[in-house]
Amino acid sequence: MKLSLKLLFLAMSMICSTAPMSFAAAGPKFQDNLNLDNGSRLPLTWLMPENPSAPRAMVLLQHGMMRHAENMMSLAKALARRDIEVVLPDITDEQFLDPLFPEVFAKAFSQKSKDPRGNPLPEKLILAGFSAGARFLSHVAALIENDQQNLRGVLLLDPVVGQLPEQQLGPRLNVPYFTILAKPSRCNADGNVFPLLESGRFQTLGFRLKSASHCDFEGRTSDTLCYLYCGLSPRKNTEAIEVFASEWISGLIDSNLPHVDFLPGGKVFEQWQNQGLFDSVFK
Repeated sequence: MKLSLKLLFLAMSMICSTAPMSFAAAGPKFQDNLNLDNGSRLPLTWLMPENPSAPRAMVLLQHGMMRHAENMMSLAKALARRDIEVVLPDITDEQFLDPLFPEVFAKAFSQKSKDPRGNPLPEKLILAGFSAGARFLSHVAALIENDQQNLRGVLLLDPVVGQLPEQQLGPRLNVPYFTILAKPSRCNADGNVFPLLESGRFQTLGFRLKSASHCDFEGRTSDTLCYLYCGLSPRKNTEAIEVFASEWISGLIDSNLPHVDFLPGGKVFEQWQNQGLFDSVFK
């Protein structure tokens, strides 16, 4: 979301509830910190699978500006139910705006070798970010250096970019990229990343939802404040985001690409497309 909206969001918070809805966790949740070079600590929330055996992979799931890790817990829980370990950094708006912070974060994260329970981190890694968090992780992806982890792919959820070079998407790596976009609105900078993706200059697979709100990517753990400002949309949009995000990530863990049914042209993809939910497809 745009930084220029911050004061309005703060004012609205005086009259709106911002507490996310709660529901049963998919597995145990832990808190710890990422130690940064400047001596500060970045809070991390970890969501573990219910299955006590070793997780299939780890997803680094990043919230957007003016939001928090808890707002992404709906998708995190869907992933944990698939035996995936999820870590959610709580990054400040100032860190999002700092062009050097992706490097600071990547260096610190690359040095982390164990989860809060003391277990080694899963070998397979997927990065998934929402809004400004998608732009942020697109830069982090190119900076992570950890011989113990295998980056399987990047998921961009309604990314928002800016005018400066460091505010654009990071370099396109030789791993699969998937993208889901909402309709253009003031909360995603009028969908300003769409021309880049539609032109094929940044290759990705995915789609744009015809009527989705920016808040739909937070699912059931979004809040009244977000929907008041960014708008409501049919529940089917939230369902589509969770289904495809979960299936694509799960598929990247098992192979180089998800099952063909969930890719553009595939049977399941076509069933969703025939419902009239998508207005553009990236393939």
